[in-house]
Amino acid sequence: MTIANKILVLALAIIIVFFVVNLSQNRTSQTVTMDNSVQNTTITPNKDKFSPQENEGGNVTVTAQPEVLGIGQKPRFKLEFNTHSVDLSFDIAKQSFLTDDKGNRLEGSTWNGSPPGGHHREGTLIFNDPLSETKYAEFIIKEIAGVSERKFKWEL
Repeated sequence: MTIANKILVLALAIIIVFFVVNLSQNRTSQTVTMDNSVQNTTITPNKDKFSPQENEGGNVTVTAQPEVLGIGQKPRFKLEFNTHSVDLSFDIAKQSFLTDDKGNRLEGSTWNGSPPGGHHREGTLIFNDPLSETKYAEFIIKEIAGVSERKFKWEL
């Protein structure tokens, strides 16, 4: 193999590695809607931008992390509630909402996770409506363990 061929093979290997790494940064998921049409959504991970946040108070620690939080998308949050002394009997969907920089408020949501009660709960809260154009989203949960509001804010 000549030096020119070796350089060509090395250049091609570098290009292939670049494309493999670049493709692994983006993921495409398909969702089948109610009318059986398929929606493709590209999810680009940004671990630093939507890192988990904690709020402690009333002997309960709440951890919130966006799984989906983008303009035109239905916000979805992974939530955890942990305590050793408080009964976690409350309706997460009814006590949660989102606000934005324009004063808009999203309220309707669905909880997919642990049922009310106990000392440890976790699951996913999915809002029914997509997020409008905004600079930030603030996730708020009301009235848990005597804490009137727990706020979590992420810049978009």
